[in-house]
Parts: sequence; structure tokens; C-alpha cells
Amino acid sequence: MLGPSLYPTIRAGLFGNRATSKMMSVVMALVLLVLSVSAFAAAQSTTQYAVHEPLSGTSFPVSLTPPGGATPHWITGVALRQRTIFQVNIYAFGLYVDAEGARESLSRFKGMSASMLETDGSFYQQLLDLDFAMTLRLVMLRAVDGNDLAEAFEEVLRPRLAGVVPGIDGPREGGVLGRFRDFFDVEVVEAGTEIAFSCGPAGRLVISVGRAAHPVLDSLDLCRALFDVYLGDDPISWEGKRNVIAGFPDLLAAEDGLLTH
Repeated sequence: MLGPSLYPTIRAGLFGNRATSKMMSVVMALVLLVLSVSAFAAAQSTTQYAVHEPLSGTSFPVSLTPPGGATPHWITGVALRQRTIFQVNIYAFGLYVDAEGARESLSRFKGMSASMLETDGSFYQQLLDLDFAMTLRLVMLRAVDGNDLAEAFEEVLRPRLAGVVPGIDGPREGGVLGRFRDFFDVEVVEAGTEIAFSCGPAGRLVISVGRAAHPVLDSLDLCRALFDVYLGDDPISWEGKRNVIAGFPDLLAAEDGLLTH
């Protein structure tokens, strides 16, 4: 565990200091296996059923069942959140999507390369419309004070909610943000802890921290604000924003039914 003196450094690295954030690029490819198993593979570091974030070696399954869900979500890209001044790895993260829903919602982008998609604002806006379910999986690489983690999330979410929700400190959305913060009401979030955020068209945010599943938060605005942190016009990292959509061209090109459910 890191000493208390390092927690402010880690907290700053969670979302702050965008200019020094460094993400490792990954190239994703759809791999169709003989036994009806499909996967996106990172070119630099893969196994048959997992993608590895190259700098940290963090493993991401090619598919996962999101918290509170039944339909597997498939990986589209991975990235690393660093505090580069001190070369401290904070967490690795990956984006997963409901493949069938994504292909239907994003059909007009079929045939576009990753380099074309990453410069197309309408593509990212379509993602943030949440017409299909998506999941973010974070893996903590350092122990972080629970309160610092909660404050880091609140600092990036509150201004995004303020832009779309009048009276963010009011009883409705203000209460939702407060309950979101309460999910991190632990002394320390240990290294290796997995955090998953899953949202769908209904605006039901389901969160798991470690092995603890939390009650559903019904707020489409909070869902969009959370994904906007990584995919919006002012992301925590531009490189990370590009990395996590690298697998979409192959996902959209796949024929219906090729991904197992």
C-alpha cells in the first residue's frame, strides 16, 4: 500500500493533469475462433481470450457480463491512466459494448477506419447518446484512498451534470451524485480492485467495486456524464479517447451472429 503522502499525487493523476496523461496505443482486430469464440485482440500483447494493456500488463477479458446484466459486452480498446511526472500507473481501463446494439446504432459508420472514426465528432456523440449498452472496466494499479477516489470522480462529473441538469445540488440529480460518491465509502481502494460502470438506453447505471455490487442508479444524465469523461469533447486524455474506440471498425464489419451471446 502507498503511504498517505502519495495519495494527493495519485488523486491528481486520476483525472487531472490532462496534458501529461499518457496512454498506450492498441490496434484491435476481430478474431473468429473455430469453436464459435470471437475476440478483439491487441496487436502488441494478446492471448487467445484476453487483451493486455501493454505498459502495465493488465489483463482484460475479450468479453464480460456487465454488473446487473445478462448479455455479454465485447471489448473495443484499452488504455492506461498515468501520473507521468512520477511515472505512477493509476489504473488501466477498457471499453466494452453490446455488440449487436452497437452495430445497429452505428451502422452508418461501417467501413470507416479507426483513424477516421477518431476525428469524427458525430461518432463520439452517437456513443454518448447511449442508444446501446456500454461498460467501462477499471483496474486499480495502486492503492487509493476511497475518499480521494470519490472526490476525483465528483470533480469531473459535477460540471458535466451542471451543464445539462439545472440545480445539480437539488434533491434529484444532486442526490444521485451523492449516492454515486457513497459507493466509494471505504478507507482504501486496494491495488487490483476492479471497478465496472455499465449503462444502457434506459439510463440505469449499475456499478460494482471489487466484489460488491451496488444498487442501480436511475439517471441517464449521470450515465452520459460518466462516459463523457472518457469520450467527450474534453476527455481526461485525448490519446485514451482514441485508444478505446480502436476496435469499432472490426466490430461494425462483423456479420450478425458471429459474436457469441
